[in-house]
Amino acid sequence: MNDIDPVFTTALQERADGDVRVEALLDGARRRGVRHRRNRRLATGAGAGLAVAAVLAATTLLPRGATAPAPGGSAPPTSRTATASSPAASSVVEKPRPPAASLAPLTAGGRIGEGHQIHLDTVDPTPFTLAWGSGNGVETIQASRGKTSKFGYSTYSVLVAQTAERLDQETAHLFAGEPQTEPLRINGGATGILRWSQEMATLRWQPLPDVWAMAWVRFHDSVPDPLPVITADDARGAMLEVSSAVRYDRVLRCTAQFRLTWAPPGTKTSACSLQWTGTTGSASFAFTVPGRGTFHVSDTDAADWQPNTTYAGKQVQSGRDGSWIVVDGRGYLIEPGDSGLTKDQQLHVLTGIQSGPPTDDPVR
Repeated sequence: MNDIDPVFTTALQERADGDVRVEALLDGARRRGVRHRRNRRLATGAGAGLAVAAVLAATTLLPRGATAPAPGGSAPPTSRTATASSPAASSVVEKPRPPAASLAPLTAGGRIGEGHQIHLDTVDPTPFTLAWGSGNGVETIQASRGKTSKFGYSTYSVLVAQTAERLDQETAHLFAGEPQTEPLRINGGATGILRWSQEMATLRWQPLPDVWAMAWVRFHDSVPDPLPVITADDARGAMLEVSSAVRYDRVLRCTAQFRLTWAPPGTKTSACSLQWTGTTGSASFAFTVPGRGTFHVSDTDAADWQPNTTYAGKQVQSGRDGSWIVVDGRGYLIEPGDSGLTKDQQLHVLTGIQSGPPTDDPVR
């Protein structure tokens, strides 16, 4: 799986009124692809410190076309109708998706980040991995394609925010130099601002009332030397392709099947991320401690569990960068992030985890 673009994780710093750093949202989803390696590192205590990450919560996710809905949700419809934001949607054959949430989509007045649920999707049929993130007034989607586009990219990202100011705050550092800039008319009639260089391209536009979007790609993801020259037509084509693929008319579920029976006083659920590969996926949660920071709880592969100590009479696998437990056959990892939680507090949270029906707020 392609790693999340470092420019993406650097740019998504929540400088506005949110209570969790939004760069955590997709970074956590990315690390789902390397969780086996991470688990082995925890067992030995080796390796460098983990990046700040949103965390996985054990979640049952339903492929489209399954015979029964996932707990707490139902599969979205199998066909799409064309919308102003994705005019070619009706001709696209979809890959499986997580179940649908009951919230209003952005096209029907839904709010970005509402309930930490996912209000973005893509009609692009090529991604083999999709990652979403949903926080306070900001959402993200990243698609890692199975093949490189004819315009020279294989991964793209889109961020949406409720205001133009918030969008600009979150994406201010995407370009380090002086890119080419021009207006670009998008499918559906909106006009965006295209910026591009030999390394990347971005598009800023307003797809819906109260919805501001920024899409970006990095060129030459896997192209050998000598690198081809990126033209204005490449940049335009890439951004038209990406902006036409994004859709806003459904909400996907991002839920946990666990509860935190203990957390520091005032702890709140602050963000959820979701990775979907093939027909399966994992949801990720971040928890913010007032005045301190954010910690993360992730689901992992229980088969890799190697307990090396006990806490409160329960076996745990404790490592330098986090600790792991298995509850009712499901593995959970806690990582302290920037919360300042002591090891004792981390293990207190971890050993208090209980399984339960799907929820969008594991500390409520």
